[in-house]
Amino acid sequence: MNDVLYKNGQIYTVDDSRSWAEAVAVKDGRITFVGSNEDAKGIEAAEVIDLDGKMLLPGFIEAHGHVTWGAIDSLFKISLFGAEDAQYYIDTIKKFVADNPDLPVYEGAGWENPFFGPEGPSRKILDEICSDRPMLMWSHDKHSVWVNTHVLELCGIDKDTTVPAGNVIEREPDGTPGGTLREFAAIALIDSVRPVFTKEHYKKAVDWIQRDLARHGVTAILDPVLDPEEEAIAAIKELNENGELICKLRGAFKSSEIDSYKHIDDFPKIRDAVDSHMFKIDQVKIFADGVVEGKTAYLKQPYEGETYTGDPIWEPEHLNEFCKKVDELGFDIHVHAIGDAAVAMTLDAIDAAKTADPDRDRRPVITHLQIVDPADYHRLADHKVAVVTNPYWHFKYRGFFEDIEVPYLGERAYHEYPMKSMQDAGIILGGASDYNVTPIPAPLRGIQIGATRVGIDEDPNDMELVLAPEERMSVEDMVEVFTKGNAYSMRMDDITGSVEVGKCADFVILEKNIFEVPPEDIYKVKVVQTISEGKVIYEAE
Repeated sequence: MNDVLYKNGQIYTVDDSRSWAEAVAVKDGRITFVGSNEDAKGIEAAEVIDLDGKMLLPGFIEAHGHVTWGAIDSLFKISLFGAEDAQYYIDTIKKFVADNPDLPVYEGAGWENPFFGPEGPSRKILDEICSDRPMLMWSHDKHSVWVNTHVLELCGIDKDTTVPAGNVIEREPDGTPGGTLREFAAIALIDSVRPVFTKEHYKKAVDWIQRDLARHGVTAILDPVLDPEEEAIAAIKELNENGELICKLRGAFKSSEIDSYKHIDDFPKIRDAVDSHMFKIDQVKIFADGVVEGKTAYLKQPYEGETYTGDPIWEPEHLNEFCKKVDELGFDIHVHAIGDAAVAMTLDAIDAAKTADPDRDRRPVITHLQIVDPADYHRLADHKVAVVTNPYWHFKYRGFFEDIEVPYLGERAYHEYPMKSMQDAGIILGGASDYNVTPIPAPLRGIQIGATRVGIDEDPNDMELVLAPEERMSVEDMVEVFTKGNAYSMRMDDITGSVEVGKCADFVILEKNIFEVPPEDIYKVKVVQTISEGKVIYEAE
């Protein structure tokens, strides 16, 4: 006998035929039947649930969300998200310091580049708040850190300090470090003063974030930066062993910015030690470049009005060899690439890995892809790269678009973040929030923006607001991006991502059929229930 039978639903299966059903049965966490109400009459189940016309979809998948460090930010740091101006940051930090006068270090996250000049926020602002203890504030995109003078002095960062190509220490006119460090080799200079979080911190953080994501319909998550030197992996492993993971969790090992091969021989041992149905680490994260707002993205053509194209974080030959090593160890690469030159360089590295081992079943992942050269589309398709996009960003974002992207990219800004053209070229697409870069990681918001290319609560019929209207996706396609496409990118398409017999009973139940509401209202549709492995992990009040 089945455990439960759902009937009278609008069930969009996202199978290869994009078929619809009315009923689905579940036993021991697996789907045993998908079909019509009529065919379901012979199905026995301990519980029968009448969906009463509600929509049932495969559980949404978060294919690139920094759930460990993002949750740590939310629970244990100063939150700087949601500002309207720079004064908000100053007031928020001042209040936190006043409320917590005895902390040895003050760490926060969430400031945005448009509120400051090209050199970033100044150390002197933080000095006026606290000058005798370390203060370090991460930008919302995690590619820059703002510090006070005390941090610079403790870490020996001065006029003579240099960093590798692709990294930046912003400086005052006389060469003195100004307080903003960009990209991860530069940021690594302050590692000695960063707070250290325990396994218990991470357990609390992971438990909190999986429940928060569940209320948005998410049943599986990939954390793209799991650091072997931190306690996050041990925390997730313990939660899993105690039966406390309610979402499937996949991960990518963090490669070192300073010593690329550090820990790489340990990756297979850790992978084998944690390997289970609910928790796996099958990828290695690589940063090919930085971000446009820091002028650290690597472009084929120079930044507007300049001769500078940005620098790659890796020398091409070094990247090729590292990717071959990762491939040899049986991992998939998961590459941050913002600029078109970074995308092309990554494809060259995939070429090198394929030449070394033509027969391996690899699933390379490239994420973000703000600027992509259409000439490289066929290479992305031929290599079956999982392109994990960030639809939450695919609109003319206040401050960023007018003040940074157009001045830095020129005409390229009006065609950034392609999706439809890549889909038309046969490229496999996924979608992710990059949480907590996106502070509300709700897939319905990502689906809506991917279909409208305007911000939440903006008019999709106002073409002045629409970013690259030719890149609009259908709602059906966006649902596939956040389910089946993401499952492919995480090597989970054999167990989840669609409603099919034999797969895990991972569902999201919505109060309305999102194909029947105006696209600009999709984010308003209520998640009624989220079901993982046949168990309800979220239920709306």
